[in-house]
Amino acid sequence: MANQSSWVQSLDKIFLSMMWWLIPMTIIIWLPFTRPFWWVFLAIFLSIELKKLYLWWIAWDFAYAETEWDFIEIVPPKEILTPLKAMEDVFTSMWSPLFDGANWREEWCEGELTEVPYWMSLEIVSTEGEIHFYARVMRAHRPFLESILYSHYPELEIFDTQDYTRSVPNNLPNKEWDTYGEDFVLKRPDPYPIKTYENFFEPQGERIVGEEKRIDPINSLLESMAKLGKGEHYWVQFTLMGTADNFEPKFKKDAEEIIAKLAKRPAPKKPRTFAGELGFMLNDIVFGPKKEGEGEYATYKWERPDEKEEKPGKEASLTPGERDVLTAVENKIKKPLYRTSIRGVYVAKRENFNKSNRVIFRPYVTHFLTRNLNFIGFHLGTRPKVHYWFRKMRVRFRARRMLRNYILRFPPFFPNRREGCSIFNPEEIATMYHFPLKISSTFLPSMTRVESKKGGAPSNLPIGE
Repeated sequence: MANQSSWVQSLDKIFLSMMWWLIPMTIIIWLPFTRPFWWVFLAIFLSIELKKLYLWWIAWDFAYAETEWDFIEIVPPKEILTPLKAMEDVFTSMWSPLFDGANWREEWCEGELTEVPYWMSLEIVSTEGEIHFYARVMRAHRPFLESILYSHYPELEIFDTQDYTRSVPNNLPNKEWDTYGEDFVLKRPDPYPIKTYENFFEPQGERIVGEEKRIDPINSLLESMAKLGKGEHYWVQFTLMGTADNFEPKFKKDAEEIIAKLAKRPAPKKPRTFAGELGFMLNDIVFGPKKEGEGEYATYKWERPDEKEEKPGKEASLTPGERDVLTAVENKIKKPLYRTSIRGVYVAKRENFNKSNRVIFRPYVTHFLTRNLNFIGFHLGTRPKVHYWFRKMRVRFRARRMLRNYILRFPPFFPNRREGCSIFNPEEIATMYHFPLKISSTFLPSMTRVESKKGGAPSNLPIGE
């Protein structure tokens, strides 16, 4: 879908997703023996669409409209000695409040979404070179986020603030302002992990105690964002939706196939379909059973192609690289999972618009590239840049859709909440989004931070009566 033209996508959504019932109704009216009962089929088809409309109304126009959100700023200390494992634990702990699945009553009466109903957004923002860390979270989930952050980072500060997206017009691009944004996704199947913080030691393989000896790739992103000038804004957003294998069938299937391939085991068998069974039956009628042996010792056996035994390969034949990939994939899928939308948006006044600053996020995600595992790249189907057919109109449409989804914290192809998102575990997210271990002198003046350490009063402090 991402490679199709935007007008093809629109036709697909209008005619196939919404008006699909016109095709079978035309056939029913055309056939003489079903024509008298056309009203029965029409009622059935319309009831299916009415169900979709009702569930949309109660979920988004009722339940979502009443959801209370808190927008908070997180101010990190100047220096963090806590290891990055702490940030991974933050995302692991937040998975439980964000993960849920609605039953029949919750879906039809309360409007709760059937899968990944809750989400939160973590953001890094540069406003004319001034850097801030923000989070948008449901009010019911805010105590969980604050408690886990304070438990690992007792010196940081959290306070309510206004949504920074309100500082720019919401009808961009217009005559005074321009915008450009990109959604970022995994370029290989989701079970392959990216390079994580465990691999950012120097030198590799040596046990390092001092956190200052670790390479922190987020410094490069913050330094680029700190160089923005007057009238320039750059926003980075991670929208996290707690999910699991039963909500991500493609992820589970891909993981099983990758592990089976690397371990030299037979791939999991696909479930039989009616068409497949019909094909087997026709094959038996035409060719008959398979003959084994000759003469009086001959036997006949009905054989199914999908029942042929495949001998597993020897695990000892794995190369060191294959073994590393197999271990990395298994380590990823055993942890909690987030369906994640990642995007970077550049907003600036037209006289200050700098094309080189609109792709600040691209070099950052290159830090996590490993050729035999996975890497992150921008999504071709959402960025406001096209090469053919109605270019000006389509660029404007994509730019406005990008900005709208950013402000609402929605996935790239909303209401489709799966397309344009990738599956990450807490370790991968903590690698991409965390507080800088040590605030560099390059972006020190432009970053909001806690200047002094907090501590309790001395136990022997005299207290007046």
